[in-house]
Amino acid sequence: MAVKQTPLIAQYLSVKQRVPDAILFFRLGDFYEMFFEDAEVGARVLDIQLTSRNKDGVPLCGVPYHSAEPYIAKLLKAGHKVAICEQGTPDARSPKLMPRQIVRVITPGTVGEEMVLTAAEKNYLVAVTAAEGAGAGFALAALDVSTGEFLATQVREAAALREEIARIAPREIVVAAQAPGHDGELGALLKDLNCPVTTLDHESFSAEQAAAAFSNRFAAAAADLHESIARAAAIALLYVENTFGRDLAHLEAPRLYRIAEYMLVDETTRRHLELVASTDGARKGSLLSILDETLTAAGARTLGNWITYPLLALDAIHARHDAVEELFDADLGGALAESLKRIGDLERLAGRIGAMRASPRDCLRLADALKADESLKKAMGAFKSPLIREQAARISPMPALAAQIAATLSDEPPVNPRDGNVIRPGLSAEVDELRSLASGARGVIAKLEATERERTAIPSLKVRYNNIFGYYIEVTKPNLERVPADYERKQTLVSAERFTTPALKELERKILTAESGLKELELQIFTKLLRDLQSHAATILETARAVGEFDAIMSLAKVARRRGYVRPTINTGLRMRVRDGRHPVLEAGMRPGEFVPNDLDAEPDTRQILLITGPNMAGKSTYLRQVALIAIMAQVGSFVPAAEATIGLIDRVLTRIGARDELRRGESTFMVEMSETARLLKGLSERSLLLLDEVGRGTSTFDGLAIAWAVAEYLHDQTRAKVLFATHFHELTDLARERPRVKNLSMAVREWGAEVIFLRRVIEQPSSRSYGIEVARLAGLPDSIISRAREILANLEQGELDEAGMPRIARDRRATSPPPQLGLFSPRDERVIDELRALDVERMTPMEALNALARLAARLKQQG
Repeated sequence: MAVKQTPLIAQYLSVKQRVPDAILFFRLGDFYEMFFEDAEVGARVLDIQLTSRNKDGVPLCGVPYHSAEPYIAKLLKAGHKVAICEQGTPDARSPKLMPRQIVRVITPGTVGEEMVLTAAEKNYLVAVTAAEGAGAGFALAALDVSTGEFLATQVREAAALREEIARIAPREIVVAAQAPGHDGELGALLKDLNCPVTTLDHESFSAEQAAAAFSNRFAAAAADLHESIARAAAIALLYVENTFGRDLAHLEAPRLYRIAEYMLVDETTRRHLELVASTDGARKGSLLSILDETLTAAGARTLGNWITYPLLALDAIHARHDAVEELFDADLGGALAESLKRIGDLERLAGRIGAMRASPRDCLRLADALKADESLKKAMGAFKSPLIREQAARISPMPALAAQIAATLSDEPPVNPRDGNVIRPGLSAEVDELRSLASGARGVIAKLEATERERTAIPSLKVRYNNIFGYYIEVTKPNLERVPADYERKQTLVSAERFTTPALKELERKILTAESGLKELELQIFTKLLRDLQSHAATILETARAVGEFDAIMSLAKVARRRGYVRPTINTGLRMRVRDGRHPVLEAGMRPGEFVPNDLDAEPDTRQILLITGPNMAGKSTYLRQVALIAIMAQVGSFVPAAEATIGLIDRVLTRIGARDELRRGESTFMVEMSETARLLKGLSERSLLLLDEVGRGTSTFDGLAIAWAVAEYLHDQTRAKVLFATHFHELTDLARERPRVKNLSMAVREWGAEVIFLRRVIEQPSSRSYGIEVARLAGLPDSIISRAREILANLEQGELDEAGMPRIARDRRATSPPPQLGLFSPRDERVIDELRALDVERMTPMEALNALARLAARLKQQG
């Protein structure tokens, strides 16, 4: 259906052509309006009313411009981009249509607004390119525009690239359009990621543009970085400059890192272990939620990053442990805690200053943070830890900058510097003069209103102002006959008329000139202050990062002291020994002392594969998870939940725990299990820790048992990785007879009458059976099912066969009566039964009872 293009709609469509892939927020007065398809998408995502323009039927919806950030955040979370189109001053040649232009394109990966960002999470934009040369792999650059952090690395394989992108968890991925046939592998990989991908076309982006932008900003880094890495970093930089803006003094030069410098904890393992998020995606219930008692947002982000990237360098691990140990017994309240709270999110505040997007209130927060930095630095000086001293040395309070802010800004400035009353009285004589004139003019208006009421005898007469018509005199229609001759009609309303006079026009000119001049001058002074602050953005950011690192260390110390964690011993050996280890997350939800601790002793030479059997609900999965979490916590730099722990450096922790499917990829639960198992068997070293839970359970019993047995054999014969292998197949315990480095463990169980008691204790012996039917009974299955299951199990275990030679499971439902029950004893045992009946057990001594039992047993053997 053709739409008649009014001048406004024509202007909208012209602007929209420049951002076809973004939701256009088109400023109309006090609202950002969306039209056409944008309106339909916006109404659905934002849950707001979809309406239409009366004249042309164009779909329409809108949000208030002064509270647009929550709506923008919702659109970004849904994967959309948002283009902000602001209105300017009316053109004298076309006063009915204001000029409009796009001032900002906001994408999920280029967000700097505090209200839109998640405080405890980083907000990375990732750029990816295929590296030049056969087998060169891929280059990756990650940029967080809200903090200026810029990282870059190179990976050889597509699988490693996918894992690294998942570990970074970007909000958006950017790639440059490749020549036909050159982006197949990369394109397929990116489609599989749950993240918005933006492909830059050749018209809006070129390699030359990117290289020029990168060289202009980071000349030294451009010369030092490998060509492929520099190209990925240049793509990220150019995209940010084209969307966020070029005034980005806070961006640091890309820091090159190697994936091999950190423990490998892949995406599946992070999900299984719930390191930074629980299975439902929330922080609660994760390891991070237990360890995070930080007082700053930068500290929370730092700690999350440490958990995602556990260390492999012994010196760095020991330095964190030394710092935690010193803080363990220190007073972490008082000045330390108060200073950290006052500092707040200094890192993102510095980012807004570096991008010239800070508000006057942001600047006052900066001044307070800089003062708090000074007291924090002083308090940190009392510690001897080299790491804490290094962090303290990086903190720069800058009292002169704090004083400049306090001297420039009023005590309670507005959020928007264009609203006036930003500059402190006494700073500028010109500001004070204009402010006096503007405020005095308002008194003149009030006096004029009183004079005109007296002159016209119209008590309801009002002198008012609005942005469109300026100052006017409003008279209600019943009083129009009293209007003097010198009143000039300005506007007609339903119930009133608005007028002006020559005197009012002159007064309006003076007032508006004074007010606009005052706001413009205040904005100029504030902008100069912001420029001065911007020149210190890099120093402020370095301070913020040092504060965040100290806050993270302090959090680890607080948690360790409160929860009774101990310092682990990390060395270059291969053995992992834990005494009385506990699961940090589960323990936190229990009463003190309720969690049952367990030991671990694993090493490649004699105890490589620990085969753990036992029933469901006994705690096998919990035991596996707690071992992995203790290893990761130790190399993060944290103390661990145990009585004692000695850990040889671990290069990777990999898990296969739990069942899930990938229906969107057409993969069943068993296919996912086998795919994950196959992936885990690659690249294992003697320093690897592999945790396998119920391999083979997704298929038939014999198939599953065969697969589990073969996998265990392979791990023993072909690798030296430390393996915890939990299984229900207690037949696998026979492996310990054939393979010397396989040891049998089990979850202790006690039977009390008909009850099964799970002791949650790991013992050094195999499980005799799986107790599956007992668990089913505890779960509440009907007694008839439990009874029948026991009958079938007995038939299977005793090898009872039917006429066809198959295990006897099916019953003949046509039979009118059940098959006869075999007697418990044969006829030749009747004499033994008679003797048993004759025994008076209550009058027998224990020795007499044992003798009688031995006599009867001997007679049965003779008869047998």
